[in-house]
Order: sequence, then C-alpha cells, then structure tokens
Amino acid sequence: MADPHEHAAFTGDWWEEHYQAAEQGGHEPGPQLVAEVTGLGPGTALDAGCGTGADAVWLARQGWEVTALDISATAVDRARTEAGRQAPDVAGRVTWLVADVTTWEPASPFDLVVSQYVHPDTTFEAFVSRLADCVAPGGTLLVAGHDHDDSHAAAHAPQDAAIDPVAVAAVLDPREWRVETAETRSRQVRRADAEVTMRDVVVKARRA
Repeated sequence: MADPHEHAAFTGDWWEEHYQAAEQGGHEPGPQLVAEVTGLGPGTALDAGCGTGADAVWLARQGWEVTALDISATAVDRARTEAGRQAPDVAGRVTWLVADVTTWEPASPFDLVVSQYVHPDTTFEAFVSRLADCVAPGGTLLVAGHDHDDSHAAAHAPQDAAIDPVAVAAVLDPREWRVETAETRSRQVRRADAEVTMRDVVVKARRA
C-alpha cells in the first residue's frame, strides 16, 4: 500500500491502491454523522467520498435518498455489495457513483451534503467551497475530518490531510450560511489491542 507520507496529493490512483490493499472494514456509520444528522427530516443527501458506504447506508435507513460517490471504483463496489445485504427499501435509496467530487457536477442541489475524512486532491478551502455549492437553500453541510494534533492522524497522514474548524467555517459566507457547529471532539477508538484517543474536527452549517 502506498505510504501517505510520500504523497502530497491524494489522487484517484492513490485511493484505488489504498482500497485494493485495505482489508474489508466495519460497517458502522461515523459517530459525528450520527450525532449531527439524527433528528433532521430526511430529504436528498450527497455522501461525498463515501468510501465503503457505511454512512450512506445509515442515511438510507433514516429515510434519506442518497447519492454516494467516491473516486475509487473498488470502494464503490464494496459499498454496493454491502448495501445489497440491506432491506430492499434501504438499498433502493442509494445511488452509487464512481466520480471525483472536485469535478463532478450534480444535476440538482441536495438537502444534506456530508463529507467525512476526505483528503481531496485540491486545497481544503476549495473542496469545502465546492461542497457548499452542492447544498440546496435551507440545506445542511456537514464536514468532519482529522485534527492534526491527534497523534494517530499525525503518525499516519500528512499535514494536508488535517483540517481546522475555523478555516472550514471561514469558507462559508456568513450572509448565506449559519454555522451551527465548529469544534474539535475527542473519541476513543480500538486499534489492535489498545484504545486510541482520536480528535475529529466537526463543522455543521445551514444554508439560508
């Protein structure tokens, strides 16, 4: 598998190699997604950088009509396979796409746009701006990622993979957006035989 420290840019080839080498992961949704989206009335959702699909499937279970895309065909194939094990009404609510979110153009905006732990092949400010453009009026944007003060993230990913809550929120025009959450949260994760404390940056905003 490619060493992330040796790659300044997370290209499509890098991610394809990553997922081909990775073991089949778990299928639990991200805790920040669950915390921030539970209770929102379902509508249309974009899972930008869906990986192996746990978040998209969770959204579908909550009644969202989900477009889930990732730049890695291997990741999307695994996600589609896992979704096929769900009840038909859940599986039928997800559309899976192999696409680069930095260039992909949606047919219409979404009520919810989610991006978690995505390392785009562009500046993060440009990436957040592009995600924001995909949100419909009255819709919600949720971005979660690595805080580089997290020792695990610092050891396994380059500085460019980290995000800052103030920097993410600063991309959003206050005349058009209300930032509801912009903070760093800690969580415990089991890695091998040890508990590891990880720090997540979480930004949630609603479009006027």
